[in-house]
Amino acid sequence: MRERIRKDLIHYQRVHENKWNQILHYFAFLFAFWGWIFLFIDIKITIFLAILHYLFSWIGHFYFEGNKPAAFKYPLIGFYAGFLWFFLKSIELATKRRVLPTY
Repeated sequence: MRERIRKDLIHYQRVHENKWNQILHYFAFLFAFWGWIFLFIDIKITIFLAILHYLFSWIGHFYFEGNKPAAFKYPLIGFYAGFLWFFLKSIELATKRRVLPTY
């Protein structure tokens, strides 16, 4: 991994250390992923999935983690690091092998 991407992923993981927050974020990015797919099929479903994405993410941050979402301060990093984390976490769950960088 390039050092910058690795650094951003480590930062992303540090502000998402609570297990419940991680679970909520995994589903939030699953909703976002499906939202991008439905963007070309039905905009109403895309909007609904986007609302679910933010609802799950914000509950995770404000209730379980006790911090503000990274996307408030760094929206592009929050976007790409979040999706990258989601896909790498999916690979980890499927293969039962560590893929994400450790910190």
